[in-house]
Amino acid sequence: RNRWHGPTEITTYKRTELDRYKRLFDKGVIPSQEWETKNMEFLQQQKSINDLESQIILIRSSLNNLNKNKKTTVLSESKDQLKLKRDVILSFNKLEKSIFDWEQSYVIRSSIDGRISFLQIWKEYQNIVAEENVFVIIPQNNNFIGKVKATVHNSGKIKEGQTVNIRLDNYPDREFGIIKGKVKSFALIPDKENNLLVDIDLPNGLRTSYNKELVFQQEMSGRADIVTDDLKLIERLLYQFRDLFKRQ
Repeated sequence: RNRWHGPTEITTYKRTELDRYKRLFDKGVIPSQEWETKNMEFLQQQKSINDLESQIILIRSSLNNLNKNKKTTVLSESKDQLKLKRDVILSFNKLEKSIFDWEQSYVIRSSIDGRISFLQIWKEYQNIVAEENVFVIIPQNNNFIGKVKATVHNSGKIKEGQTVNIRLDNYPDREFGIIKGKVKSFALIPDKENNLLVDIDLPNGLRTSYNKELVFQQEMSGRADIVTDDLKLIERLLYQFRDLFKRQ
């Protein structure tokens, strides 16, 4: 197997060979012409080795520069990518804000699914005043919710889950019966009219105590009685006697 000899090893080998020829020339074994030829070969070989070493140095320097340029290029590309990513995010946020502002100004959005029922006759391109009631949403499901305004007087007795008897103005209770409901929630602070807003859950929908299904109409009004005291008959009689004694 051939082994590669480096420049230093080749120079040492050629120097040893040249010294051997020098000794032979000094002893008169070889003529001066042969000695001069060997000496010239050594000098040319030495020059080639020096040139080769210079080329190696240049190549190494070029490789170092390439590595530096590569790192600089990678760093520059990373900065460009970060800047591009940041610009994309900023543009997206700006677009998202523009869409949100446009929707706030020109889109009427409902929080529930249902059918639109207009409150008045509208024409195309007719202007809408801010906070004007345009239409109502009639829910598609049967999960009806009642809204009751209760006076502050005795409102401390109102609790969640209490029974509510609802009598609608359009459906006389003597003919259609009453609608049963439950107190779902109520406001803790009264409104400017000193009333508390109470949400009533209707588990049976619009089916009355007479087992009649009422036809839904938007904004159905009536009267609601919240049963705050579920007392036994004997207790009610005692209350009545006590009130009677107080009157006497």
